[in-house]
Amino acid sequence: MNYSFVSPNKKTLLKKVSRIWWGYIFLTLFIFIGFVVTLKIQGYFMEIKTAEALQAQQTALDEIKKFQEIRDQEAQRVQFGKFIANQNAMLKESVENLFDLIPEQITLNKVQMEQYQLVLYGATPSKQIYTFLLEVPLRSIFHQSRADFYLLPNGWYNFVSVSKLNKEEQAQ
Repeated sequence: MNYSFVSPNKKTLLKKVSRIWWGYIFLTLFIFIGFVVTLKIQGYFMEIKTAEALQAQQTALDEIKKFQEIRDQEAQRVQFGKFIANQNAMLKESVENLFDLIPEQITLNKVQMEQYQLVLYGATPSKQIYTFLLEVPLRSIFHQSRADFYLLPNGWYNFVSVSKLNKEEQAQ
């Protein structure tokens, strides 16, 4: 039996407007969750890129240190080369000065040059020629100068001259 003139309508749990609102709410939540997931993924990739960049930076710093060490070693080699060239130039100049000092009458057989000592072996026609022409200049350069003479059968003298610098000059 029917007690109503109107036929009954189906009643839904949610009305049409409520369903639209719930759809928008779920759509908003979905978009928000998608945005958060996208940010998390980008953060993960940024961490990976940061780690790679730090590793590349460390590698570059290690290479820079290696090149700096190589540069320092090369600079030391250049300094050493300059030092050797300077020492060679000074030695050459000293030898030239020594040979300029020797008069024509005196013949040298052997020269031993050390840092603070000079030893000359040679022959001279007389002791006076050695004394006046070679010993005087040697005494002006060195603090100690001593010569030993040995008579040869031809009348000339072999000599051994040892000239030394003082200890104060050795320290300098």
